[in-house]
Amino acid sequence: MGSVISVFNKNTSIELFLDLENSEPQTEKELEIYNQASEILNQSSIILEDFQNYQGCGQQIRKAISEPSEENELLAWEAVLPLVEQQYYYFTFYMQIRGLVETLLREICSGDTKETSNRLVSLQALVKLFVHLLDFVIRFDYIKMEKPEMQNDFSYYRRYVNRKRSELDTNDLVVSDQDCDSMSLTFAYPAPMLKGVIDAMKAFKGKKIVPEENLTQGLSSMANVFYYLLENKKIENKDTKMFCLRAMVATLVIFDHVDEKGAFHNKSPIKIKGCLTLLANFDPKQQSLINIVKFSSAHWRDEKTKQSIKAILN
Repeated sequence: MGSVISVFNKNTSIELFLDLENSEPQTEKELEIYNQASEILNQSSIILEDFQNYQGCGQQIRKAISEPSEENELLAWEAVLPLVEQQYYYFTFYMQIRGLVETLLREICSGDTKETSNRLVSLQALVKLFVHLLDFVIRFDYIKMEKPEMQNDFSYYRRYVNRKRSELDTNDLVVSDQDCDSMSLTFAYPAPMLKGVIDAMKAFKGKKIVPEENLTQGLSSMANVFYYLLENKKIENKDTKMFCLRAMVATLVIFDHVDEKGAFHNKSPIKIKGCLTLLANFDPKQQSLINIVKFSSAHWRDEKTKQSIKAILN
């Protein structure tokens, strides 16, 4: 995926060479952060495979509700326990992902605003990991949208615990009450991982550790990079194309939350019409990604967002 790319920011064109497949850390500090982030992200493929194979226990729960008896309730409880442990595993990884957002962006987006695009090149090993993080986030949320049984299982677990608390051994409670509340709020969202990254990004922005413009310029540059790669047919591999499309959508949506004016106005630093047109016409059709733009963005439904922009995805 190594290419020379012209990135446009504030009416200026900057030539970047990015290689998000073969890039390696160049300094000891970058290597330290790279190893720390890699240790976390190396779990992502295992989690996606595990989540893809998630099978709810709806049958046992329905029987326990429609034919209430101690035996049926116990069968449902025993079926739901390992699933809640599985969900807790996803939740702990979600918390690690949130922390990793700040770790990576603190380094990628630090320094002089004029040098932000150059830092994307000099620190592209870290940029590569950030993009892989975004790819995981979108892929996890894809699966989540197809697993309504996940919330049904967790709801039954909570109801059973509340009803039987006095009879249960504390060792039977695989999740603390505090984590239960947090998990319930987290997984209530259709795209919980993306929501977590957006929240982490907003929190990081609020700390004012790096200039706000560094964040928005970094995100818009990444979105434009992936648009360029796809629009100019720099990639032939089908999986790599999907990787770039997911990254483009993720950076676009996150930018829309972080930037005060959002991503969909005429003067957006993101090539917004091009990105949306590319997404709308992508073959095969990517309705899940279209829905993420329409329902997870901050400004898509604003009255100020022109109908001509909205019409691209409608």
